[in-house]
Amino acid sequence: MSMLLTGLGLGRLLHRAAHAPMTRRRWMIRAGAGVTVLVTVGVAAYALPVPFLDNLLAGQVAERVSAQVACAQVTVGGDRLLAQVLRGHLSEVRLTVPDATLSGVQHASFTATLRDVSQPATDQTHVGAMDASITVGFANMPAVEGTTAPTYRRAADGGLMIETVVPAEASDDVTAKLFLKMRIAGDSAEAVPQQLEIFGRKVPAGRAAALTGGVRKQDLPELPDGVTYRSITPRADGLHVALSGVATQALDTLPTRVGDQTVTYSAADGLLGISTAIKVEPIVDVPLTIRAEPRLDGDSLTLVPRLVRILGKDRPTGDVLSRIVLSRIDEKDLTRKLPALPPGVRYRAVEVDPDGVHVTVSGTTVQPFSVLKQPEGGQPTTFGAEGGFLTASTKGSKQDTRIQLYAQPKITGNVLDIAPQEIEMFGTRFPAARVLAQVKSAPTSHPLQELPANLTYRGVEVTPTGLLIRLEGSDVTLAEGALGGGSC
Repeated sequence: MSMLLTGLGLGRLLHRAAHAPMTRRRWMIRAGAGVTVLVTVGVAAYALPVPFLDNLLAGQVAERVSAQVACAQVTVGGDRLLAQVLRGHLSEVRLTVPDATLSGVQHASFTATLRDVSQPATDQTHVGAMDASITVGFANMPAVEGTTAPTYRRAADGGLMIETVVPAEASDDVTAKLFLKMRIAGDSAEAVPQQLEIFGRKVPAGRAAALTGGVRKQDLPELPDGVTYRSITPRADGLHVALSGVATQALDTLPTRVGDQTVTYSAADGLLGISTAIKVEPIVDVPLTIRAEPRLDGDSLTLVPRLVRILGKDRPTGDVLSRIVLSRIDEKDLTRKLPALPPGVRYRAVEVDPDGVHVTVSGTTVQPFSVLKQPEGGQPTTFGAEGGFLTASTKGSKQDTRIQLYAQPKITGNVLDIAPQEIEMFGTRFPAARVLAQVKSAPTSHPLQELPANLTYRGVEVTPTGLLIRLEGSDVTLAEGALGGGSC
């Protein structure tokens, strides 16, 4: 007690009181009694909480701590605050920085609970143990300058979902194979998208309509009336186009001259009648009809005389008059070339009746894939066949593509890693490694703020509104402004 009195300057005061005159001594005794009351009150305040004094001290402590941690809102906890102040150690301090720049994020919040807090120097705060967290809202996540800002949200599995747009120029190495079903539509071939193979998986074409487009149509060579395209099938060696039918040429459209004779036509009993008139001495302009059987010889149609009707009677070709008539006709005038057919297609048969000459055509021609048109304004396309489908393979893209990335964020050292494990596009999830091997992506690692010694990042959690990064440490010394990022 003597040391306490000496420290307060009360020893000399009591000494003087003992040797003073009675009147003065009484006054000093009263004054000494007042000092004793004050000391008693101080001891009581040390042992018992006094609300007014605690509030005053809490405000002063908060002011001093906030000077050490930039932009912080400070709450001092624990009982008997005066005792904590006199000891020079605060049992608990709670910090909140509601809006600060942390690790490159302009708007982040910081909260911390500090235990056993002391101030070894004017610009330092020592913490016995510390738990803290940094919260970054999805709306404040950093974006790469010059690109479309991604959209973040919490995925159903508790991970992070990032929706972003891959620009066309980032897809130069993307290879895609489109599977198309081919069909005949009149005189055209149509290719209908069925599936898209990309990043090692096949997805329904309907989900990737932006890339696959609609039905592709290509005109086929015109065919004679009565002959139609039946099917088109892609195979390894090209497009197998099947066609068949009967081409008919009406009698009144046949050539009106055979050699130097003007002729007309008729048909009966499967034979073609060629009527004309010739001069047979001594008769002038004898009417006659050569009845010929049509016959195919490759791509030539030959009319083979079977009878000659002259002087009112059908005569066989060996008859004298028949030989005279036929000698006036050059055999080449009874043969004509038919229109050329594609390889693999043949004239099969020929018949004649009053409706005309009927030529049966059928076969399958194989056309190289090079006959297919390249897509207008698209990437160069290589065509092929697989499993009965036409395949159209391309590399790169002319369009931006919206994708979703699914990640399980983690912290390694002072780096936040949000590299995706899966990437979803066209309604299908792909292993991220396959996608990122072909697509140039934005950085997925973000350096975090360096922490004071003994304070470490413990982990990261995806909340419904953002990322919650947790920190913890013990025996931590905080320099002035250490946890505010220097800006708020």
